[in-house]
Amino acid sequence: MGIIERQDLLAVYYAGNSREQTKYRHEYSLVEVKKRERDLSPLLKKLPADILRFLEIAGDLAEKYQLRLYLVGGQVRDIFLKVENRDLDLVLEGDLESYIRELADVFKVQYIYNAQFRTGNLVLPCGLNIDLAGLRRESYRYSGALPDVEPAEDILEDLFRRDYTVNSLVLSLNKAEWGLLLDFFNGLEDLQEGKLRLLHPFSFLDDPIRIIRGIRLAVKTGFTFEEESFALLEEVLTKADFSRLSLDRVLKEMELLFASPVDPALVALLRSYPVFRLLKLELEIDEKLTEQARELESYLAEFGEKNYNIEEWVMRMALFLADAGEGVLNWKVRSDFKEIFLAYYRYKHLLVELDRNLAADELAAKLKGLRDEELLILLVKAGSRRIKENILRYMKELKDIELKINGRDLLANGLEPGPLIREILDEVYRKRLKGSLDTREEQLAYARDLIRKSGENKE
Repeated sequence: MGIIERQDLLAVYYAGNSREQTKYRHEYSLVEVKKRERDLSPLLKKLPADILRFLEIAGDLAEKYQLRLYLVGGQVRDIFLKVENRDLDLVLEGDLESYIRELADVFKVQYIYNAQFRTGNLVLPCGLNIDLAGLRRESYRYSGALPDVEPAEDILEDLFRRDYTVNSLVLSLNKAEWGLLLDFFNGLEDLQEGKLRLLHPFSFLDDPIRIIRGIRLAVKTGFTFEEESFALLEEVLTKADFSRLSLDRVLKEMELLFASPVDPALVALLRSYPVFRLLKLELEIDEKLTEQARELESYLAEFGEKNYNIEEWVMRMALFLADAGEGVLNWKVRSDFKEIFLAYYRYKHLLVELDRNLAADELAAKLKGLRDEELLILLVKAGSRRIKENILRYMKELKDIELKINGRDLLANGLEPGPLIREILDEVYRKRLKGSLDTREEQLAYARDLIRKSGENKE
């Protein structure tokens, strides 16, 4: 029986306080929880000099006040993967606010402290981003809720907040235990075997955002979900109720997921795991998206070199939202992002109209007003070479053609206010698209001729 079918267990779990929820996480842990230690001090010496120096200073400062300081999470994981990570997560046993204030003074930088969540942040001039937290335990009132936070008793209780075992590794930064790895959840073995394993079966229900983080980590590392964790992922995505999950949080995580180029591995993962259900969308991820994503990345690189101002993560996500329809209208994102997400849904009818030879003015009439991102979405979704050629022709040759005259010029040449102004400007624009009327003088002369002929017609 899956975890969601155990309604009796879930009811007791979500009714419990933070200590009770931690007890259930421990009792139902997916691994044997025990303290495993390993000396990693030789590996620390291979870190970039500025990272190593910061860790040494931070550890000495903790030692000065008899506090315990740990490096946790992705940085520890990436030491083994030999990947440079300039985002550091530190956990402190003790008064975090006083510690972070003094640490900021040492490096002469500003800091941020959040008393509610017992977290802080500072950024060093060398580019290191430091997140700090006190020992915390979390409880959730319902699936997908923001956690209630309380001080934890020890580092193990704090670690039960983590998502995957490979992110639960801890390094001591105190001088007496410098570089000592603490591995309570056998994360090092999972790291070596390339497995993503949850700490406990409530994890995806507590925070479904962990599913997206797992997919992002799988793409980054090539890791695969461990069998039981994979079963839990499938169960949650197909059976859980996400009605109370914050769409804003999901979208922020989606932005991180699509911040990097879409590769075949990500398309395969999104085909396997219906993660868009977290956004209340039922989408069919077609295998054609692999080639479309490759094509999109090529165009993003090409137009990026030409200084087109394109939000790349929005483009990548829009590629997968082709059939989302009006479901995105209630999302709290910028209005121009919504327009891009809706581009294919709203303008796919144009693809049929573009599948023929078109004169410049006909092509411009169909595509004028669409932003670059909308055009690119249509471009990669286009099924025929002729459609693609038409869209590229418009983007590269016609889109930026503008008139050097306006309605005021026509009024100054004797035309009365009215719809004829628009008609004449449109006719001048069509002529301009055909390759003539380059200068303002030529455009004015042609407009005067049209004004004269319109007067003659009235007579």
